Amino acid sequence: MICVLLQGRIECNSVDSEDGVTRGKTVCSINKPIFKSNSTVIFIVSYGFNTNRDLSRKIEVTVNASSDNERHSPSSEVYKKQEIDVKYSVFVTIESSPSYTNFTFGENAVQKPLEQKIKVFNTIRPLNLTVVIKVPVRLGDKDIWMDTSSFQVKNSTKFCIQSSEIPTFNQYHTTLPLVQDCTVATCRVFRCSKFMERNKDTTYTISANISSGWIQQIGLSSAKFLLTSTASLEYDENQYIFFSSTSNSGPPVHQIEAEVEVFPKPDFTKEIIGGSLGGLAFLVLLTAGLYKAGFFKSKYKDMINKNAEAEGGAPAEFELRN
Repeated sequence: MICVLLQGRIECNSVDSEDGVTRGKTVCSINKPIFKSNSTVIFIVSYGFNTNRDLSRKIEVTVNASSDNERHSPSSEVYKKQEIDVKYSVFVTIESSPSYTNFTFGENAVQKPLEQKIKVFNTIRPLNLTVVIKVPVRLGDKDIWMDTSSFQVKNSTKFCIQSSEIPTFNQYHTTLPLVQDCTVATCRVFRCSKFMERNKDTTYTISANISSGWIQQIGLSSAKFLLTSTASLEYDENQYIFFSSTSNSGPPVHQIEAEVEVFPKPDFTKEIIGGSLGGLAFLVLLTAGLYKAGFFKSKYKDMINKNAEAEGGAPAEFELRN
């Protein structure tokens, strides 16, 4: 493509590289009157590139100045070469679905299975990518997961490498919001490295039995906790830059949340006492009703008559008064 720019006494002509091998060229001329001594001209040259083209790691730009009289002062610098670092944009998304489990307060030795899935999707270009997953494993003096020695994060083909643990002061949040994350818990760090093709995804899984012991030490008998892990991205920042519409070009840190709800232990004392008193009151009312209806009078009279007949005598005549 040839581009001609005319502005005042300056005329520029640009020719792009068509085959990707030869260099593009821009020639600018300053027309009469003669370019005076101690004058300054600033040239701004913009370049556009195909996003799928491999430009290596650097672009070389050269500038050569000349004049018709070919006469320059000894201090003139008529040739300049500059290398520009090239970085390729990347865009990777991280997604996860919230998970949920619950415990009854006061149960110290209960464990329940919990699974969390983290989906990583690469869109623009293939690259070597490392997903760094930080998982809380200990809160206060209690382990969050059962058998933390074998706790692992994996995808469909291999386990991630455990690189370190992040210690804390072993405190925990007791006020809203009840977020238990790596700022208060000891976290284990897993590094999941993989070459990812363009428009491909991979899923990492946290799957283990979560313990109830760490909940009991907080002392809240009814609450909802957010057990929060994080997933971040690492790549060669000398070669790639994260594509973002904001001024911050760093990759995002994704939060993986598990809601852990604790319920108070059921107490049926009031129900038992209430039921007993209610049953006793019902029995008293029933007895009083039967007495007023003469149920006990007729039953007693029949019993006396039967005893008299059994002894061979006439039935006794009597009146029962209240």
